[in-house]
Amino acid sequence: MNSTEEECRGCEIMEKDAHVRFLELMYYMLPSPYESQEINHLTLAYFVISGLDILNSLHKVAKDAVISWVLSFQAHPGAKADLNDGQFYGFHGSKTSQFPPDENGVLIHNNSHLASTYCAISILKIVGYELSNLDSETIVTSMRNLQQPDGSFISIHTGGETDLRFVYCAATICFMLDNWSGMDKEKTKDYILRCQSYDGGFGLVPGAESHGGLKQSFITV
Repeated sequence: MNSTEEECRGCEIMEKDAHVRFLELMYYMLPSPYESQEINHLTLAYFVISGLDILNSLHKVAKDAVISWVLSFQAHPGAKADLNDGQFYGFHGSKTSQFPPDENGVLIHNNSHLASTYCAISILKIVGYELSNLDSETIVTSMRNLQQPDGSFISIHTGGETDLRFVYCAATICFMLDNWSGMDKEKTKDYILRCQSYDGGFGLVPGAESHGGLKQSFITV
């Protein structure tokens, strides 16, 4: 018996069916402990859908219904010229952050979020939606409005955070949509390298303490 086998003696085997059942319940309803996170509904849905996919149980969900639900969160500009108005036309995180446009089709309160957009596109890809049918040009064009002079990305067009997490979201969105026009790649690369700490790891922002999860984000980007 090798050392690995010895370490695993007595280890419990993961109860896959229990995990699948839990995720299936999450698919149908939002448990009360998560009600305060309703504004991040798309993010919670991402973990449910990706979890079921990893467990080979994606057949538990109605894919067409998931696609329709996710697409309903996308923000659309009233006109093409609006793509340069400083706002981001991605996906809202939930219905509570999604306000209807005015009588002229203008989004007065556009709360599209970079992380929610990452989760939305990831869900669509997982369930087999053809991303070429998505209004991707609107997403990547307006995403340029979120990139800051230092190369970082802000999470939402006003009042959001700027750090390496949202650089990861932006880069992954560009990759999934096969369109890198949504960012200045050289500025992004320079920002990432400035986030590297003395110990070789990467922090949220330049000069911050290294973090293992952010190293994964850096390598992925």
